[in-house]
Amino acid sequence: MRNASLIFLGLAIAVAIAEAIVVWQVQVDPWHLAAFLICLALLLTVFVGFSHTLFVKWLRQMAVRSIVLAAGLPFLLLVPYLIYSLGTGVFNVLALGKLAIYLATPTLFLLPDRHRRADHVGWRDFAAMLALAVPISADWLGGIWTWPEDLYFFRPVFAVCAGAYAFLVVRNLDGVGYRLTFRKGDLIDGAANFAAFALIGIPLGLALGFIHFRPESVSFWSLGFQLLAVYLTIAVPEEFLFRGVLQNFLVRSLHGKRHSLYGLVIASVIFGAAHLHHAPAPNWRYAILAALAGMFYGNAFRTRRRLSAAALTHALVDTVWHFWF
Repeated sequence: MRNASLIFLGLAIAVAIAEAIVVWQVQVDPWHLAAFLICLALLLTVFVGFSHTLFVKWLRQMAVRSIVLAAGLPFLLLVPYLIYSLGTGVFNVLALGKLAIYLATPTLFLLPDRHRRADHVGWRDFAAMLALAVPISADWLGGIWTWPEDLYFFRPVFAVCAGAYAFLVVRNLDGVGYRLTFRKGDLIDGAANFAAFALIGIPLGLALGFIHFRPESVSFWSLGFQLLAVYLTIAVPEEFLFRGVLQNFLVRSLHGKRHSLYGLVIASVIFGAAHLHHAPAPNWRYAILAALAGMFYGNAFRTRRRLSAAALTHALVDTVWHFWF
């Protein structure tokens, strides 16, 4: 809890400094900006907090103690939206209802198993995964954070918080490896798996006509910003679901000497299939390359047991694709 408090304090200070700078340089309503930044700070505090074991254990103790608490705690994540929407004047009952349903659905699926050991996957686990993934891919959470424009960033951060509560707290799933910071081994394995995928994925993508090389001059700052943005909003959310939860569960449920490899392969195929809906649907070329990439993301997770390694590989792949293909 001390770490979570320090995180929140640091973010609160950053929010105050950011607001002062923006208000000083740009003509913007300070109350709107304050509501926006407070919402951002609160969500990021929870987003980071779930990477700390003590924070998860504290929530877990309350969830085990009372089914009412277990079902009700995730609705605290509505507080940042209420601050944001009321402070910026964009409050919408439908938007609040969407967020409430998104929080409740995976939690309710997993509540019956909150006292059981998460040693194998069940239908309720798959249902909870779908409840987290489908609304994001179908853009059902769009049009909620709409000041100063429709902001995408809040959606994946909110989704990770909802998923972390459902699977780390309620389901008590071990081995998810939800970490955001890097160790030396994460950097090495993340970069190595990226390089290995590039040797296969780039020629295959060119042969399939899915990618086309377009050399572009990129500044260090734009490259770094894109890498960070992809890491937080795409790589971490997707790796949490497909590697930390799905692959982790599959490995626990399968038997035999190669159960770890089989779990990796199955999770990668499902990851690839999840990209079929991209235009022109069904996008088989995208699905094939995504499944192949998933093998290397999954391998980074399997060797390090930390999402930061897999998310780094994922972020590197997407960043290189964005700038040069």
